[in-house]
Amino acid sequence: MQEAKLSDEFQFGGKTLTVNLKVLFFEEDKIHFAFVPSLDLTGYGKTSKEANESLKVVLDEFLRYTIEKNIFFLELQRLGWDIKNKKKPMMPPELSDLININEQLKDIINHKQYTTSNYPVKLPVFA
Repeated sequence: MQEAKLSDEFQFGGKTLTVNLKVLFFEEDKIHFAFVPSLDLTGYGKTSKEANESLKVVLDEFLRYTIEKNIFFLELQRLGWDIKNKKKPMMPPELSDLININEQLKDIINHKQYTTSNYPVKLPVFA
């Protein structure tokens, strides 16, 4: 899977950290989904490729909004991320931790056929 990159129009203006996020791919009613449980974001489309492209747009909008509103780190903490120091600034929660609090993830794991992939995403170290 290609690294998620923001559009050229939007720049962080600072240091970034590449974090590998788990993406779950599944199909339901002939619609393909790409779900990132650690950010609770979903892309979808008629094909896996469309779902992946949709996920990039959703991720871009999530980052834009949370950074512009100055709530990026608050939102990550709300989603269960461990925000530490400059050497290890942030770690996403494990899937095993999220399954107990995320009903969508629990449903995917318990009732759907899915595949997983690591999705390298550049996140700002400070926002």
